Amino acid sequence: MPEHTASSTELTGVCQRLATHYTALAKRESARGAVGYARLDKERGQCLQLLESCLSNGLWQEVKSLTGAVDIYLNRQGWWTDRLTALEMWLTAARQANDRQNEALCLNNIGYTCERLGERENALARYEQCLPITRELSDRQREGSTLNNIAAIYRQQGKYELALERYQQSLTIRQEVGDRQGEGATLNNLGFLYDAQGDDEQALTYYKKCLPIARDVGHKILEGSTLNNIATIYRAQGDLTKAVEYHKQALAIAREIGDRAGEVTRCWNIGFIYEQQGDLAKAEKYISQSVQIANSIGHPK
Repeated sequence: MPEHTASSTELTGVCQRLATHYTALAKRESARGAVGYARLDKERGQCLQLLESCLSNGLWQEVKSLTGAVDIYLNRQGWWTDRLTALEMWLTAARQANDRQNEALCLNNIGYTCERLGERENALARYEQCLPITRELSDRQREGSTLNNIAAIYRQQGKYELALERYQQSLTIRQEVGDRQGEGATLNNLGFLYDAQGDDEQALTYYKKCLPIARDVGHKILEGSTLNNIATIYRAQGDLTKAVEYHKQALAIAREIGDRAGEVTRCWNIGFIYEQQGDLAKAEKYISQSVQIANSIGHPK
């Protein structure tokens, strides 16, 4: 009996059905937080393979939907290389579909992911590709986000004046459009900028402006980041008791929302403080947890 070879139409139909299934699965499991993320870990490779198949079959909408469904999971779990792969496929699909809005979104998210991987020049290049598109579309909210992200790269490069200029532009836009979450993020980053320059008091002022906004809008990641940053100021000032208190609040949030990358940093910070205090047993406990999680997500550095 001759073998049946699937037609292009049949393959396209299979890809569409699988994409619908995995998109629904990713949305459902992501909504469950850490427990759902563990379930998605088992399907991660399959999702990436399916994205490739959808892209090769010209299924732009399916690429968009599936990438959007797994994006938060990949980011929070620290699967940044996989996230970058997925976003690059979404970017290709957006450009093929002449979807400028999603092109800008992808460029901004790719930039952020490159930044998490330590690829600052690549990140900056993507942000600078994104910025003119946001202005072309009169998308003020995304313009504010992109300016904020460009400023972060300048800060990391030690270009503090350029960073301050971009942060202030971002803050103005975010306040004008009523983007409270974005306003909080930029306030947090302004605090980080002053912290990098050794101005602890100014940094603490901005962090404490950010914290109630993060709580008001229910942005757990921003709240955790700000608590962690406040803790670093208290540590620098020698108030180790307050530093541990804030780091532990930040750690609890990371565990609550399944932010393993954040958990790595916060366990390490707590362990370092206990080491400073001479409590080596507690120091070893937290640092060991940090290293174990970092190794498990492929980011041992």
